[in-house]
Amino acid sequence: MSIHNRYLLYTVFLVILSVTSAVARESNSNASATSVPAPVPYKKISFLYYFYGSGKIRLSMPTDVAVDDDGVYVVDGVHHRIVVFSHKGEIIRTIGSEGNGKGKMNSPVGLTLANEKIYVADRKNRLIQIFERDGQFVKQFNVLSQGKSVRPVDIAVSENGREYYVSGNRNHRLMVFNSSGKWLREWGGEGLNQGQFRFPASVLRLPDSRIAVVDVLNSRVQIYDKMGGFSAQIGEWGVLPGQLVRPKGVAIDGSNNIYISDSYLEVIQVYDDNTRLKYVLQAENKSNNLVTPAGITIDRQGRLYIAEVLKNRIAVFQLPKR
Repeated sequence: MSIHNRYLLYTVFLVILSVTSAVARESNSNASATSVPAPVPYKKISFLYYFYGSGKIRLSMPTDVAVDDDGVYVVDGVHHRIVVFSHKGEIIRTIGSEGNGKGKMNSPVGLTLANEKIYVADRKNRLIQIFERDGQFVKQFNVLSQGKSVRPVDIAVSENGREYYVSGNRNHRLMVFNSSGKWLREWGGEGLNQGQFRFPASVLRLPDSRIAVVDVLNSRVQIYDKMGGFSAQIGEWGVLPGQLVRPKGVAIDGSNNIYISDSYLEVIQVYDDNTRLKYVLQAENKSNNLVTPAGITIDRQGRLYIAEVLKNRIAVFQLPKR
């Protein structure tokens, strides 16, 4: 049975269980009819196109994607570079090459766009690299935690550009640096409790300045204020709607809905700004079903960009009208 059919089966099961429980309560208490919780809706997304690259510039296991009005920026870590596409899928330029000098990379994983700059988590070089949008190198700094060099996985930038929030996969922490690369503070540590992580990955700054962190092996997304105070949790381990197995990417739309990709269940779940599940996204056609979705982002036209790692591509869908 496919994961998508399993999701549907579990949803039907929950509805039946809710109806049965409501009937039983009414029978036992002779109370008036009890409303039945509505099933979690599934919404269809319309496939638009794939970005693979072309010629000698072909994507291999892309992990993250960002977008602005000028283009689509993809982390092509196997080839130690960022590939920039037009919105039509044409290659504009590549940024970086293998190495450890200025502007060179070694297995980058995550990126973000902020303040007209490109910020890249350069994992094996243990650096944050910063570029102009045209690819010109600006600066880099070492990622340090408790005096030790750390491999970064993703980065988010504060609205004023003065603080950088960097996830450390193997040290299980979220580290904060200033714009000069000086360590300011950090929180986390390996564990299952609130405020702890097991291999955190994608990081997203929310419009209210809180920070969402994808806590991969704990099957959840944790949300904090900018000083590290715990605010909310989305998800827990499981295969039902509202549960997660291997979350990888997180994004937000213009209505502050939060999107979470699950690379194992191969779905994207959508939550409101109070962290309540709204619906699960599915491709209109099975031929365009999601495959190992990782990093995700949404542009101003309501297009959803998904890094499909094992398919070596970026999938682009039109989101449903709200």
